[in-house]
Amino acid sequence: NFCIIAGYSSIILVTSEELGAIIFTGNSRVELQGDDLLFEGFQFLDGNIGNDDVINVRGSNITITQINIRAYKSYKYLRVREESQFVDITFCNFENRLNLDDQNILSILVDDNNPGFHKIQFCSFKNFAGSGNDLGIEPIRIGVSSQADYISRSLVEYCYFANCNGDGELISSKARQNVYRFNTFENNPLAELVLRHGSENIVYGNFFLSGKGGVRVREGQDQYIYNNYFYDLDDRPIILQNENSDPLDNIHIAFNTIINCDEMRLGGDGGNNDPTRVVISNNIFTDPKDDLFRDETGLESWIGNIYLGSLGIPVPTNGLIEADPELVENTEGFFGLSETSPAIDAAEDGYAFLPQFDGIDDIDSEVLFDLMGQNRPALLEERDLGSNEFPHDITIQPFATEDNTGPSYETSPPSSVEDERLTASVIAITPNPVSNVLMITISNESKLIMKIDILNLDGQTIKSYPERTIFPGKLVWSFDVEDLPAGLYSLLATSKDFLGGERIESIKFVKP
Repeated sequence: NFCIIAGYSSIILVTSEELGAIIFTGNSRVELQGDDLLFEGFQFLDGNIGNDDVINVRGSNITITQINIRAYKSYKYLRVREESQFVDITFCNFENRLNLDDQNILSILVDDNNPGFHKIQFCSFKNFAGSGNDLGIEPIRIGVSSQADYISRSLVEYCYFANCNGDGELISSKARQNVYRFNTFENNPLAELVLRHGSENIVYGNFFLSGKGGVRVREGQDQYIYNNYFYDLDDRPIILQNENSDPLDNIHIAFNTIINCDEMRLGGDGGNNDPTRVVISNNIFTDPKDDLFRDETGLESWIGNIYLGSLGIPVPTNGLIEADPELVENTEGFFGLSETSPAIDAAEDGYAFLPQFDGIDDIDSEVLFDLMGQNRPALLEERDLGSNEFPHDITIQPFATEDNTGPSYETSPPSSVEDERLTASVIAITPNPVSNVLMITISNESKLIMKIDILNLDGQTIKSYPERTIFPGKLVWSFDVEDLPAGLYSLLATSKDFLGGERIESIKFVKP
């Protein structure tokens, strides 16, 4: 079953009336051609389309949302062609491709003249089998080797990656000026995020947890790794490579927290292509599995870092000081600074500002925020080392989880039971305070209708959102609140079941 959906002069909406209720299988696939399309709410399960893509995109201003693709034999799950611009892929799940051959899952191709400005947000990538070798089964690849000098300006944020072992690369970045932020990479024992070909990429505010590694910088110049949290990685939190084809230069690693990981590899492993102009500033390195570092070049610039554990390299003249950062574990199992930590008010000048890319909003150029979005002090000497400022007014924990990414519906046919009574539902919001997008996680035991209103302190309704059906389980609902003035608000959730039961829940949040 092959479907071509084309739009040229007006917006075309292709949606499932009940999200997730329409399931394609067998040899089903879709071509999205033309501009101004919305493709929403479908599942592709257990199909076999040989060397074709499940979804192939040739057009611009397209939104693909609430899609689930699982257990397909295919070429790509989703491919965005070079001529496309402004394709938003949100709240989709990509899982368990059956064939283990050399093709990635979500492929973004790059034009030689026009940036794509694509966004991949709130998506989940899970359970891709394989050996972790160079098999090409990357969950995301942006660009190909021949497009290394092309500007992509694609954004990957708030996505979740788990058990993706089809290739050694979770994301393969092969173009310029991409931003990877606020993602969670968890339990990927054979893979890591890789900056392959292309320069000027930003890795900011991510959680790398319990897997092979964090970030591998293989090639390129002007790469930035800022405000990330690395924990319990078995094979390098960061590795800089000694690559002949396009040696590393002007690499910046700042305000990261690295705990209980294998060695960070600095790229001086022999040969004539050691990384140059590597600046490592205001980081915390502690509790290594063995040593903290290896393969130093001796040319690194160290600024304001502290470490605890076996160093593994000669102690630099300055900029890397031995001290216990005094980290304490929070209720969610993540570590922040204690009130007596020497990392408090210890930041030093000399780190590079992040570049600004037209078309990608909210790049924290001067590192004015920490990992959780808290303000860092205006004065540099009052800023803390590592990824998080003390006190931790926002709990340190990942933004993206298995529960709040992917489609909002159960990724199997929904129940048709209509006689369930309204049972307890649990609503949580993140982040709080919020700047742009408020994410509401809803856990409930019955099918219900929910309506969301936002009220000011006087109880006046400032925003209202249409009702939607909530199926049993967990759902994440996102709301744009960027236009709200600074202040304190209440989110009012009104739930109704199908026999007339009603519950109203209120949660306060801050817009700074």
